Amino acid sequence: MLPAMNGRSQRPLPPRWLLLLSGLMVAAGVAMGLRHGPLGLMHSVGYAICHQITVRTYVFGDLVMPLCARCSGQYLGAMAGFAMAFVWRRPRASQLPSRGILITLALFLAAWAFDGVNSYIYLLTQEPFIYTPHNLLRLITGMLQGVAVSMFFLPFFNQVFWRDPDPRPVLRDWRDLGALLLVGAFLILAVNSYWPPLFYPLALISSLGAFLLLSLAGVLVMVMLLRAENWAQTWGDFLRFLLPGMAFAVLLIAGMDALRAWGEAAWGLRFPE
Repeated sequence: MLPAMNGRSQRPLPPRWLLLLSGLMVAAGVAMGLRHGPLGLMHSVGYAICHQITVRTYVFGDLVMPLCARCSGQYLGAMAGFAMAFVWRRPRASQLPSRGILITLALFLAAWAFDGVNSYIYLLTQEPFIYTPHNLLRLITGMLQGVAVSMFFLPFFNQVFWRDPDPRPVLRDWRDLGALLLVGAFLILAVNSYWPPLFYPLALISSLGAFLLLSLAGVLVMVMLLRAENWAQTWGDFLRFLLPGMAFAVLLIAGMDALRAWGEAAWGLRFPE
């Protein structure tokens, strides 16, 4: 049972010194990433979480997406899921959808894993295993995975974070799932169009998707450290947890970037171009 609250001062929110330190860390991380311009900042996010193999990445003229085709699909799909939760006015929804939709989402994850294994075997052998991998297939299965992850992650996050989460599911019915998949299909067409004016919006959304998921994971870490499960009531509370979560994401990305750069310099551990 939750302790009684006699005032907001007793709520286990991140202290001001932590908010200040987190803000400085986020600002420093952004400043370092911007040394090579906005695209350099996006590529620094991708460098931490994606192989960035050029032949497996969408290229718009001379501009290379910061994430490979599969990762681009994953994080665009996740952002589509989060955005649609707000469109449906269910961003705090805490229940899973019906069994049929759950099975469908699980099949999305299975398709992503199956295509990933087939693609990885092709990378190692340069011979088709079951079928020849293709960037469009990577993009599609990545999108399906991102949609599924967002629909699984949101209810879990809301159950842990909010004091009074919305008891409804994010996906109420098949119509909602169809609408979400329609948004995903639009994003797939946008990426696969190779139309240069769409490059920066798509690159930004996919990079933000990766950063947002890491930040939300950081929010959950902070909630557990402060023993603040089921305490937050307002979006202001959420923002106070989000800033340390963003600092967590910055530290994780910077650490992974440094580790990868060290591995490449010291051991020649490079992915093929």
